[in-house]
Amino acid sequence: MDEVKKWTIYLIFLVAGFATGIGSIGLFPQFWLQYGITGIIVHVVFLAILTYVAILEAETVMKSGYYFVELYQKVAKRPSMIMAIFAAIVMFLSYYAANVMLTLVSPLLGTGAVARLIAKVLMFVIVFVILTRAKEKTFAIMAIGSVIFVIAVAITAVAFKLQIPENATFLGMAKHMLIARHAITLDLIKDAALRAIYGVGLGFAFYLMLGSFINERFNAKLIIGTGIFIQLLVGVLSTIIVVYGLGPTTPERLLQYVYGGDEGAIQLMGELPDILSGYPALIALIGISAFFAGVTSLLPTAEVGLQIVESTLRVGRNRAATYLIGAALAIGLVDSPPSIADMVLKAVIIITFFTAIFELYPVITSKEKLSTPGLVVAGTAALLFLVGGLYALVTVFRSGGVYVASGILAVVVIAFGLFGDKLVPGTPSE
Repeated sequence: MDEVKKWTIYLIFLVAGFATGIGSIGLFPQFWLQYGITGIIVHVVFLAILTYVAILEAETVMKSGYYFVELYQKVAKRPSMIMAIFAAIVMFLSYYAANVMLTLVSPLLGTGAVARLIAKVLMFVIVFVILTRAKEKTFAIMAIGSVIFVIAVAITAVAFKLQIPENATFLGMAKHMLIARHAITLDLIKDAALRAIYGVGLGFAFYLMLGSFINERFNAKLIIGTGIFIQLLVGVLSTIIVVYGLGPTTPERLLQYVYGGDEGAIQLMGELPDILSGYPALIALIGISAFFAGVTSLLPTAEVGLQIVESTLRVGRNRAATYLIGAALAIGLVDSPPSIADMVLKAVIIITFFTAIFELYPVITSKEKLSTPGLVVAGTAALLFLVGGLYALVTVFRSGGVYVASGILAVVVIAFGLFGDKLVPGTPSE
């Protein structure tokens, strides 16, 4: 096998692992159960649009001849946009690192503030070691981890289907929820778009970084399109796992999970050892699957953040990794309590809609003119991000309480991305 074919396979699984994340294990089934077949259809439409956007981003960087950070610093001359993306990455890492490690340690430590902080520190140690020691092999390690993850999910889904009896308490109810039809509401559209944004992984500049790594010998459409398809397939397999995993419990527990949001999904992970106490092998399989799902998404996101620090501050890889993990851990000291963690998550959700626009900005302003279909898709995506972001922002302010802080934090980061160019020191000129 030649190098291009080998790395094409690696990169397909790298994209699949990045795009999947814990959300495909815990949140994709939750979304499907809540909105039924209507929600899935709307989600797939958004997923197709955003996959094409990701392809446009990678191809734009490939053709430009610039490193992805340089597109903001030298070409678009909007360095504040890439720094806003970096802020989103750091907050995301702080929240997500705890969730990833909690898939393994929550049965022992629970999911409280202390448990989240311990989990976060342990996960950051692993990420730091991989980023600083693997170096040029980092992408290959991420890809191999993604292969292991996909295989683990497939084995787990088959094992759950075979071992949980078909006459479990509410399987019929769950299956009915999956095929139910719902009215297309603003909440459905927002949640479907959000799951698609996370399903593709927009807002963190990953596909711009990917375009910096590959050249025109690689087929970006094949790499990204196949990777996102694998992500969708993992979501379907994860739905089988969750539905059958809740089989031994009650219909009330199913509904608590379906309408419990992100924290409800985390709580379910902590309760699975009790729910599946008679199936120890299944508990181990789902723990391994969820952990690898998180790691294969966490590492590429951290790699983007590291490269932004490396390019912006012009420091070495080890120092850039230290700055990145240090910043995420500093936030982690504050957002370890579950209520504060949820507040930060809501802010990241809002910010991601707008950083997805910032990520798209170099594509729209590129010297390489987009085709008419490309312009239509890019424009549609930008409008989707804007409307979704404004809706999410209004929603958190209406929620009141601690979530007002989510809105304020989001507004600060977004405003910096839009108007903060003069506040970014030392950006190199062309």
